[in-house]
Amino acid sequence: MSTDKVIMGLDIGSASVKAAIGTLSSDGTLTVESLCERESSGMYNGSVVNAESVFKTIKSVISEAELQSGLQAGSVSVGVGGNGVTCRQGEGVTGIGARGQEITRADIYKSLEIARTLSLEPDSSIIHTLVQDFTVDGRRGIKDPLDMTGHRLESRALIVTASTNNCGNLRKVVEKAGIGNVHICSSILSDAESVLSIDDKEMGTLLVNIGADTTDLIAYIKGSPVYIGAVNFGGRAVTNDIVSITSKPKQVIEELKCQHGSCYSPGIDPKEKIIIPKVSGTAAIELPRVEFAKMIEARMAEIFMMLEVNKRNSGIGGPFGGGVVLTGGGALLSGTTNLASEIFGLQARIGFPEMIKGLDRLYIGPEYTTVLGLLKMEAKKGALPKGRTESSRSSQRQDGGLLHKIGNFFKTVV
Repeated sequence: MSTDKVIMGLDIGSASVKAAIGTLSSDGTLTVESLCERESSGMYNGSVVNAESVFKTIKSVISEAELQSGLQAGSVSVGVGGNGVTCRQGEGVTGIGARGQEITRADIYKSLEIARTLSLEPDSSIIHTLVQDFTVDGRRGIKDPLDMTGHRLESRALIVTASTNNCGNLRKVVEKAGIGNVHICSSILSDAESVLSIDDKEMGTLLVNIGADTTDLIAYIKGSPVYIGAVNFGGRAVTNDIVSITSKPKQVIEELKCQHGSCYSPGIDPKEKIIIPKVSGTAAIELPRVEFAKMIEARMAEIFMMLEVNKRNSGIGGPFGGGVVLTGGGALLSGTTNLASEIFGLQARIGFPEMIKGLDRLYIGPEYTTVLGLLKMEAKKGALPKGRTESSRSSQRQDGGLLHKIGNFFKTVV
């Protein structure tokens, strides 16, 4: 244990903040040591709106996670989501030199650097370069061109950007909470790391995370990420809709939504009734459960349709043999798979995180996919390739750092 690296995944959502501490052994084995969560404050639509409130929540959840594990994390991957996270296609072309010369890591790195050369919005920074494939002298679909012979190397990558200001704010509050080595990651990418198998990605899959204020989507085709998008609506918008109709307190409606709500009205018995209880002098309301479901269904259908339209407008059409996978707390709402299947025209299922050593089965739920995915992404950053040691990595970094940089590019392919 003393030689294991201590790492953390930190999911700072609008409804809750979750921290998972893990240890990474010298052979690359990840073990979950603790997982804690707190009600969130100071976040809205995936962005920091009150830094002090966010700091207090983060400090509390990190302290509890460290107390439970008896460990202090040295590095952390922090998720960022919402429609402030966008993607663009990047392409890079470079010559290899003499015809028939072998392609080196330096050639690959150069082509990817060119692919990253995009005109960005003033408040945008690149957070991921997700390698898709390469073309060597017209031969397309190559996943790793290293040591191949050729004259012209082309690379394709999905360039993921996020708000510079928001990323900076998140980094500051986490560093203030006591962790100095902070990596900002796409939260929906971490969901994919946690939930999707290699086969899911190869068949083509849409992964959707339904959060409190945002709903994020990532699309995979032939094993590679091709699109990331989001809308700034989630489960909280559903609750607010019902509150405005019924004039009942949010807490009452939220509990009723979780207990009796559904976002797919065709599957509900029209004779079934529910009662919205009397609160603060207002009369109790009895209504058909199907009518309650229709209130929820309208907003959830709008969210799914917005995601689908945005995806199609980006030119992403499939095939998606793996269907739709739903994660996040909103995926627990009854009827989500039925509605998603209808809107996207694909089979749909709930996504559960893959089991990790040491993880309590209590946390094998769609609401924990992001934090566990972030922990796995942090583990990837800290893991050494087989046959490598810390001394060899130090030697490599002194050697210009080029191999370390190109290695990080390939680590982003999940």
